[in-house]
Amino acid sequence: MKVALIADIPYGDTVKITNDIISELSSYGTKILVSKKQKKYIDNPELVSFGSYDNIIDDCNVVIVVGGDGTVTKHASDAAKRKKPILGINGGHLGFLSGLEKTEISHLRSLVEGKYIVNKRMALEATIKNKDGKIIYSDLCVNDALIGRCNSLRMIDVSAELDGRHLARHRADGIIVSTPTGSTAYSMSAGGPVVDPFIECIIFTPVCSHSLTARSIVCSSESTLVLRNTSDYNDPRPMSLVTDSREPVEIPYDSEVIIKKAATTIDFITIKKQGFYEILKEKMIERNEA
Repeated sequence: MKVALIADIPYGDTVKITNDIISELSSYGTKILVSKKQKKYIDNPELVSFGSYDNIIDDCNVVIVVGGDGTVTKHASDAAKRKKPILGINGGHLGFLSGLEKTEISHLRSLVEGKYIVNKRMALEATIKNKDGKIIYSDLCVNDALIGRCNSLRMIDVSAELDGRHLARHRADGIIVSTPTGSTAYSMSAGGPVVDPFIECIIFTPVCSHSLTARSIVCSSESTLVLRNTSDYNDPRPMSLVTDSREPVEIPYDSEVIIKKAATTIDFITIKKQGFYEILKEKMIERNEA
């Protein structure tokens, strides 16, 4: 087995966790691939093969990501595009998407021995098209796509169509369109529902809408959402698209954002026999009550 090991170094104690993982995997004869940019953090570089970020993902069988949920989502889309399963090891605060905690590295024996399950989760594709229908940006979303204000504290005016029919119009701080996996992320913070990640759907959640009737809407996974800037052309309120906390991409005024179910899935590795609602209780209910 060849494992691409990607860590949010030097955040928190990710350096120690990364070296612990290398020690554990090397004891099973696993080939470990690490980005050459992180070589200076590796205690025993002779145990590792170094390469570029793209090459190590291309060459591996499995991607292991060490960090918080943001780090996992950042790299999960790159793994999905190459059809590589991903295992998160929590090196952050919440670790809702992590399959293992930093105290459970010995469980990697099960990974090497093939004793794991691959859970396929729905992703979104977010695309910006200009007025001529040309695609000027497109990305895969593990958690969500945020249409938000750009370089301004003013609210934005957004209209949404669902399958060619008017859905809603909001003056708001933004609109979150999330996957079921992302329902426990920003969408939940904005008042959206918690959805089992194995129920395929698209969640539309306005952020601080200036309305008494604004609510989240759960749409079919086969639907297509189209969002447009409906502010005054003479006084446009600029908008941007952010996919899974990446850098914002400005949306030209006369463009549209198209969001739909992606053709590919995000393949998360599960080693422990722990269900979604057990994780929800452990990570988000009991921890908040402590």
